[in-house]
Amino acid sequence: MEPPSLLLCKGLLLTASLLTCWNSPAAAARLTKEMRFSAAEGAKVLLHVPNQEENLLSFSWYKGKNEHENFTIARYDKATDVLKLGDKTSGREDIYKDGSMMLRSVTQEDTGFYTLETFEAHNQREITYVHLQVYKIVKKPYLQVNQTRLKRRNASVLTCVSPDTEVDINWFFNYKPLNITERTTLSPDRRSLTISPMWRADIGIYQCEVSNALSSKKTNPLLLVLAYG
Repeated sequence: MEPPSLLLCKGLLLTASLLTCWNSPAAAARLTKEMRFSAAEGAKVLLHVPNQEENLLSFSWYKGKNEHENFTIARYDKATDVLKLGDKTSGREDIYKDGSMMLRSVTQEDTGFYTLETFEAHNQREITYVHLQVYKIVKKPYLQVNQTRLKRRNASVLTCVSPDTEVDINWFFNYKPLNITERTTLSPDRRSLTISPMWRADIGIYQCEVSNALSSKKTNPLLLVLAYG
């Protein structure tokens, strides 16, 4: 197992949204905030909490919303410059002196909460709950159709086939978003498109697209035509 490394964090790119930040009226010495990050499966993500380094005395990272020693990933003390690893270390963490943690080669199993506990000057304790969402890179879908050469007034059923779940599905006609009309019906999960009856205006190129927060892919173009005679 490759041990975490302790590095000075400089010039690293951060993309995150700070959701909430509030003072706890029950304990003036404790501040609590929550942040959210997202990453694609296989990527690396920097869990960075701003404005930590100047007065930082020590910090600990925990797996989950828990500050118990059994859930410790790593603990750092500035006075001794010592990093101690905990039971929840995976070997894919890089720990930085400003309190940031880099996770490498993330998987969907890494999705969830992490807790950063810091101690600063004047005995101020701060808890940051960090939620990481890891998304799969979607696979390319394909279209199934009952038939590609249709007679006028027949019904056409197109199905967007994808192994991915929890994705958004959108449909395109002649490379533009499909306009839903009284003759076009989408199934509740948007994976099937029914055109009934089929008219000459419906001749053209059809595609579907699957997407999640970090990736999207379209099917190859499928041409529907009307057969005469």
